[in-house]
Amino acid sequence: MNEDKGDGIRRRPVPVHYDWHVAPAQDGDDGEDQDDEGIVFEDEQPKVMDYIAIFCDYVFWILLAYCAANLLLWVGEQAGIVHPHFEEWSPVRWWHTNPHGLQKELYENGTSGEEFDGLKKWIEGGPGGWVNPKLGIHDYLSERGRYERRLEVKEAVDRDEVLVRLPLSHVLSSDFCQQDLTDGTIRKVVEAQKKSSDGIEISPWTWITLYMIAHSHKGGSSSASSATWRFDSLLKSEYIDAALSYMPIFWDDANLHWLNGTDLLNIHVLDVHAAIETEYHKLTYLVSDIQDTIPVVDFKKWAMVVMSRGETVDLPDRENKTRTVPQLAIMPLIDLVDHHLPMPEKPLRTDDDLLKYQERGSHTNISYNAALAAVVLKAKDMMPQNTAVTVGYGVRSNADYLLYHGFTMPRDWSDLTLCTQYGMIELPLPPDMPAWKSRFMLHGYRYAVPACPSRKSTPHVIIGAARFLVATEADVMSFEDRVLKDPSLLEAKVTAKKEKFLNHGVLEALTTVCDTVAQPPLCRSPLSLSSERAAWALVKKHTLMRVALHPVSMAEDERILASDDKEGTLTVNQRHAVIVRREEKQTLQRWCSIAATIADFLQTPEAEPEIANTRLPEEEKLENEEPRTRPIYWQRLMEFSLPENTRELPVGCQAR
Repeated sequence: MNEDKGDGIRRRPVPVHYDWHVAPAQDGDDGEDQDDEGIVFEDEQPKVMDYIAIFCDYVFWILLAYCAANLLLWVGEQAGIVHPHFEEWSPVRWWHTNPHGLQKELYENGTSGEEFDGLKKWIEGGPGGWVNPKLGIHDYLSERGRYERRLEVKEAVDRDEVLVRLPLSHVLSSDFCQQDLTDGTIRKVVEAQKKSSDGIEISPWTWITLYMIAHSHKGGSSSASSATWRFDSLLKSEYIDAALSYMPIFWDDANLHWLNGTDLLNIHVLDVHAAIETEYHKLTYLVSDIQDTIPVVDFKKWAMVVMSRGETVDLPDRENKTRTVPQLAIMPLIDLVDHHLPMPEKPLRTDDDLLKYQERGSHTNISYNAALAAVVLKAKDMMPQNTAVTVGYGVRSNADYLLYHGFTMPRDWSDLTLCTQYGMIELPLPPDMPAWKSRFMLHGYRYAVPACPSRKSTPHVIIGAARFLVATEADVMSFEDRVLKDPSLLEAKVTAKKEKFLNHGVLEALTTVCDTVAQPPLCRSPLSLSSERAAWALVKKHTLMRVALHPVSMAEDERILASDDKEGTLTVNQRHAVIVRREEKQTLQRWCSIAATIADFLQTPEAEPEIANTRLPEEEKLENEEPRTRPIYWQRLMEFSLPENTRELPVGCQAR
């Protein structure tokens, strides 16, 4: 035992540390112990502060290392040593291994007559439903053994004679399919969508696809006249596989090879794959067991059935039954009409030519009748016996026909409708784009360019974007000064420049003279002669690059088609591919000729006075956001649609 216990130094009962400091004695200590107990020892800081300091050091060094690594990667990318690697997306694909054999088998074992009778009974069993007894369906083999079904009149039909009254309850619109809660899958998706906090939007064609998948399964165990079965009895799985085998999304690699170099293959086919798979992933996110009951291939097949056979028609609004709104819908039996248009008698060069042709192209008209609560198919003109019932899709490119409907018009169609076609040109971002512009344009865009510009359809978007890309700080600042003195240089209203202590300079000027809100941002008026020259030179450069990407010349395509006309060596898909790629080259070459001609003209002394703006009359109706204020030389673009304006292709505009 320590005998000096009372005389020793008192220490507070705190954890032992090696860091001490001397503190004065507290008041109230015993007087006799004041000399000995005048000092006590305390900790300098709690232990937790040590941990916080270590943690802060750790975070600091981690952040420093992260910044250094990113800096090294950036330097490596700029020097070409390091290349970023992104996982490539590959679509889920399916194709039929023997489509020609399937076509022949369907034709030989055709039962479309019996199925058509069952479909008629189903329609007439609905409220107000009726099918004209003059209608019939005809099975035949068209080009190179392709199996087709055609709706035609067995007897002559008078003008305005009703052919079909399809009850609203039999029209498969997106609203109707979404409200069909008899199917468990649709019901689950509707409930999951309501509960989801992510605000996931489902495309209208997705609801129709889900409905068709569900009721096609039910159709296998019920008759076509069943009151509970709302589905087209002619769309059996074998017929669907046969029809889909002509759409590029379901081609094999050997057929897709014939589309090499085309926008149809490189962009549009992949876009359709991506759109369908995106909708499928939305559904599986909302209801996970969908991937077990509906394979992605089945969903993709039925989605293409909806896209290919769907029509937009005015139907009653779900929220307000007194008005109608355009809706995508599948209309059983009516969707059997032929969509091939007759060939134009002359080239379609103007909007009036196009309008008159489209009015004359269809034999029938589809409309909703509110009094009958039905969609009515009516003859527009007298139709002779055995005439096909046609409803045209309108004048579209062969690439569009092939992608969504699996057919093309004859190759002469491309020549006669060239002035209605559009090509696609991409303008990538320049590598040295300054920060005052890069904040408004984060990536490059692809632009539609007309083969024959008109007053209602000009390349104003691609040229406006090109002006933005090539604009210099001097161009922007100089044009802003001119605009403040003469606001008529811009179509938009110009506000007075405000004086600020810290003026943002070129950034503010850019938002004044260009439309930086639009995507892509556009400079809608020429900034200067040098800027306009640079803009058209940029467009010409990338147009020439796009033309050069086609591996086969247009002359070779014409030789292949001419040889096939005599010998019939191509398959249906191969011939369609050659027609499509020929048309795309034809459109690109036409636009290339325009871009090269205008770019060359701007290099001449005559160009300077034509940079000045002119304004179209207010009473002239414009479309597609065409600018009313435009440069004088813009009129030269219209000359390319004139019949007499046929020029030799400039150097580089000829596909290989």
